[in-house]
Amino acid sequence: MTAALASFLRGAMEGETVVVLDCAALPGPEGQFEIVGARRVGFGAVDAGFLASVQPGFVIVPLFAAAFDAMMVVERLEALGYAGRIAVVAPALPKPALVEAELRGLGPGARLVLICP
Repeated sequence: MTAALASFLRGAMEGETVVVLDCAALPGPEGQFEIVGARRVGFGAVDAGFLASVQPGFVIVPLFAAAFDAMMVVERLEALGYAGRIAVVAPALPKPALVEAELRGLGPGARLVLICP
């Protein structure tokens, strides 16, 4: 991730209730940076009750995790009527724009950003 993107992401999260699914830090230009003040939860905790009580403005999710992938999370969030922003953290990919377009096509459109080195 470039310094400009890291700066954008920090700014985008400022003042928002941030939920992080199964990742504690994001890759940054100088190594990983912690997501300070974020609420960390597992995929199974994301349901209508959770979204109603926490009201996240920003959800951060890895592209791949042991029990789920970003597509599953995006589909669930969309089915639950989530209207906030989503950041998907990915490893280096050969065609990141293609992956981002596929995830955005599930419903969130420009509310979703793919973050990869």
